[in-house]
Amino acid sequence: MRRALLLPLLAVTLAGCESTNFTPWPPQGTGGLAERRPTTDARIEALQMRLVRLGERNARYYAAADFQDAERMMVQVRRLSEGGLPEDCEIEIARLKLQMDKVERILARVPTSGKGA
Repeated sequence: MRRALLLPLLAVTLAGCESTNFTPWPPQGTGGLAERRPTTDARIEALQMRLVRLGERNARYYAAADFQDAERMMVQVRRLSEGGLPEDCEIEIARLKLQMDKVERILARVPTSGKGA
């Protein structure tokens, strides 16, 4: 009697596991889904654009470690935002802004005739 009830219950329970509208996992080492999904938060988009502009100014060369830290912080901000943790996201946004300011100060001291200029 128990087995007769278990099989239909198992089939109904597992029916939701198969779906045709899924998002595939990103390749190993390329970030997660939160980093790939477009954000609806204008502040996060502005921070992302600021990070891109820093990269265009050769921050990877002149402030390599600080720029990499900023990139990691940006990933964390996006994950916290997508994860629905607004308080933690606000803290990380503040830290990211400070890190980007640090990179800006380093780039301000770089001579204009340097690499990639």
